[in-house]
Amino acid sequence: MITAILGVFFMGVTDALWRPCILIHGHMKVLLHRTLLTTVLLGLYFISSTSSHQINIPMIGIALLSGLIAGVGLYFLVKAFKTETTTNVLFLNIFTLLISQSVSFILFKEPIVWKYYCIQIGLSIFTVMCFNGFNFNLRKGIKYGLLASLCFGIAYPLAGIPIEKIGYQTTIFIQEAIILILFFCIGFYTKKTKIDLKIYYDVKIILLSLLSAIAVILFFYSYTVLQVYKVNLISNFHPIGGMCIAIILFKEHLSKYQILGAISSIIACVLIYII
Repeated sequence: MITAILGVFFMGVTDALWRPCILIHGHMKVLLHRTLLTTVLLGLYFISSTSSHQINIPMIGIALLSGLIAGVGLYFLVKAFKTETTTNVLFLNIFTLLISQSVSFILFKEPIVWKYYCIQIGLSIFTVMCFNGFNFNLRKGIKYGLLASLCFGIAYPLAGIPIEKIGYQTTIFIQEAIILILFFCIGFYTKKTKIDLKIYYDVKIILLSLLSAIAVILFFYSYTVLQVYKVNLISNFHPIGGMCIAIILFKEHLSKYQILGAISSIIACVLIYII
């Protein structure tokens, strides 16, 4: 369980680093260079792994699909960070849990108590309304954050299938490689594929890439020692770490609505854990 907790903590710290990097370098440039370095790091980890790497075409295909969905989610997440504060985006993660719970039910026949699930959905909608300032016309950044939650909610449980068959090292490397290819394609389409090695002089970019790799390794390793639903439950406390980093290091401030939304999100996570 400690690996899942550490992985979630590093995910929170990583998410807190996105916004300051984006505001300096632009979202597409950060996405491309962060993923390039993270792919190299995960590739080295894959090569140095002592585990035997099995070739299973169907499982590789699922890992590619999971990575593609996660890549689209990451793109939307970074777009959300471009216009919304870190806290606003992070606590939308509750929707990732709700969706992953439903997907896990489909893939692994894990039970959902629908009476309580509806309560959790209600709390989650209330959370979104808090962060949107109780305006029924959702801001663009909130919409991007919800789209990211949808993608991650599908990708995370889906990755549990190839992890069991071909190992987590192979799965995470395949996922990151397909995400890199996706961002190169987007960059080519938007004419923003230029590699600028000077960006790595920014310590925040190095930390973002390194902590992303560590978080992914720890998080997906947890799938090999814990049930999928337990890993997903633990993952939903990562906004707390990210919020603390954003407030302490990057001087973000919480409005009364944001505090209310954060409390609502935490309550929903706790209910999902204990019910």
